[in-house]
Amino acid sequence: MEINEQLDKLFEDDFLIVINKPAGLIVNRSNTSMGVVTLQDVVEEEPGYDTDEVDEEFRSRSGIAHRLDKDTSGVLLIAKNFETFSNILTQFKERKVKKEYTALVRGTIEEGNLEIDAPIKRNPKDPFKFAVVNTGRDCVTYVEKLKPLEIENSAYTLVKVLPKTGRTHQIRVHMAAINHCVAGDKIYSTKAYLAEDEVRFGRLMLHAHKIVFVHPNTGKSVEFEAPLPVEFQQIS
Repeated sequence: MEINEQLDKLFEDDFLIVINKPAGLIVNRSNTSMGVVTLQDVVEEEPGYDTDEVDEEFRSRSGIAHRLDKDTSGVLLIAKNFETFSNILTQFKERKVKKEYTALVRGTIEEGNLEIDAPIKRNPKDPFKFAVVNTGRDCVTYVEKLKPLEIENSAYTLVKVLPKTGRTHQIRVHMAAINHCVAGDKIYSTKAYLAEDEVRFGRLMLHAHKIVFVHPNTGKSVEFEAPLPVEFQQIS
């Protein structure tokens, strides 16, 4: 498998790399991504990556401290060694890492700010999806309206999204649950919406715009932003 991908680095030091992941790049290797270049494959080709680390979780994730869906773009943290990796994971578990997303969603959101507090678990009717289910894990998302938009006679809203928890597909599931699915969502959008959005945007309109955390080595708060992709620049 030839690896031609290069990391779009926002920051790098001896301890970690902060990248801007492109939409379409799978983060983690799996049985369903056999033969496809993943972010893990690219990271392991990086100079400074600790190939001798014995910690099983570090090696199984190639130091990638969290994940983004394949079709989501934006800021992502990669640890170069186990100590950094462990520190960042602890910050995530203690909910000390702050993440901010930019999304384009279908329809006009009337409220200025929303708090969606709805538990999520794997959809019992479809194992490839997640859903709001009473017996799911707690899940909270804050949504701030940025701008209502009309694109080719269809209503959209540009929003800032601040997930308090970090469940799989959280933002996508929560927005679909309030009838404002993320534009271009191949899993949670309606077929009619998806047909339009694939022509208009050609991607899932969800971008991890900013991350704030404590640098494991310096102990100081750091903040990194991934520039908005061209698809967002054209509408914002």
